[in-house]
Amino acid sequence: MVPTLVLEDSTAIGEVPAIFRYIEEVAPEPALLGTTSLEKAQVAMWERRVELEGFAAVMEGVRNAAAGLKGRALSGPHDYAQIPALVERSRLRVANFYADFNARLTEVPFIAGAHFSAADITALATVDFATKAFDNPIPNDHKAFKAWYEKVAARPSAKA
Repeated sequence: MVPTLVLEDSTAIGEVPAIFRYIEEVAPEPALLGTTSLEKAQVAMWERRVELEGFAAVMEGVRNAAAGLKGRALSGPHDYAQIPALVERSRLRVANFYADFNARLTEVPFIAGAHFSAADITALATVDFATKAFDNPIPNDHKAFKAWYEKVAARPSAKA
C-alpha cells in the first residue's frame, strides 16, 4: 500500500492520517496537526477535504486514464476495470478543487488557517500529482492558490 512508512524495526504504518499521527508523536515540533483543540479539528477537517475533493479526484482521473493501470482503476488488492468517462469528470472535480481552494486561500495564508499544517502537505502532494501525472496544473487565474503553492513548494522540506 502506498504510502507506507516503514520503521527501523520493520513495522509498517500505512494510510496518511496514521503516518501524520506517528510523526507528530515522535517529532511534535513543528506541530503539523495543530496545537489547540480547535486547530487540531480544523487541520483534520481541511486535510480530509483536500484528500476527498482534490487527491481523490486526481487519483480517479489517473487510474481511469493510464494505460499502465488497466484493470487497476481502484487501489487495493482487487482488480477493477477502467471507466474512461470518469476521466472528464475527474478533470471537472480537480477544476472545482482548484477554484474552491483558491477562494479559501484568499482568506487565510495556509489551507487550515494561520499555520502550515498536514493539510498543506496533502494539498502540495495533490497539486504535484495533478500537474505531473494528470497534466492538470493550477490555472493561472487562481492567483491565491498559485502564490500559496509557490510559497509551500519552496520550503526545504518540500524539496527533500
